[in-house]
Amino acid sequence: MSQQNDSTGAQRIAVTGSAIDADEVKAYLRQHPELLANDADLLASLVPPSQSTGRNVLDMQQFMIGRLQNQVRMLRDIQSDLIEATSLNSIAREQVHAATLKLLDARSFEHLIEYITAPDGLARMLGIRAATICIETANGVSGIGIRGVRVLEPGGVDRILGLGERCRLASNVRGSRGLYGNLAEEVHSEALVRLDVSPGSPPGLLALGGFDPEQFHPDQAVDLLEFLAHVVERCVRQWLDLPPAR
Repeated sequence: MSQQNDSTGAQRIAVTGSAIDADEVKAYLRQHPELLANDADLLASLVPPSQSTGRNVLDMQQFMIGRLQNQVRMLRDIQSDLIEATSLNSIAREQVHAATLKLLDARSFEHLIEYITAPDGLARMLGIRAATICIETANGVSGIGIRGVRVLEPGGVDRILGLGERCRLASNVRGSRGLYGNLAEEVHSEALVRLDVSPGSPPGLLALGGFDPEQFHPDQAVDLLEFLAHVVERCVRQWLDLPPAR
């Protein structure tokens, strides 16, 4: 009798002549039931029976086929999700880039604000229902401000976003009339981002309201949203001749 060590240095299995002792193999598999499940190459090399040959004999071939089919379906689902996510990210990136060029093409500060807030401006470019730019005011009265900028009470940005927070994305919301005016009833998700225009300027807010309840949701990445907000900050600074934020 000779003994052979397996590749992991685990247990020695008795070998008689050229045949492995079946009882030893069975005992090893009972002690290590995860072996076949964790070793795809070993499982693939087995030649199971094509059908059950008795009441206590499992049809391993059908078991293996079923497992492989489940794995293929799972991989296809993952592939489909990745393709969809990549496509949506590509569309969003193209929309934000196109909107950036429009913001940079503004002929005046009034034209800039009009493009941001008009339904056929930034909102249409991004495929959303409403876009609003807001600024806090010291007089404590919120509402529609001059030149189409909506006015928030002091501390309004922190109240909406959370103290010190930069962004907030929310799904299944009821649009606020304070942010979206008469379009509020058509806003069912939103993306909000803080605007820091200049050290001497009060905090601002860029609010984007979506048609669909899941158009914006907390699991989305915010890099494009933050980029768009930075572009708006710079455009406002340039037209108002303000120093950059720290």
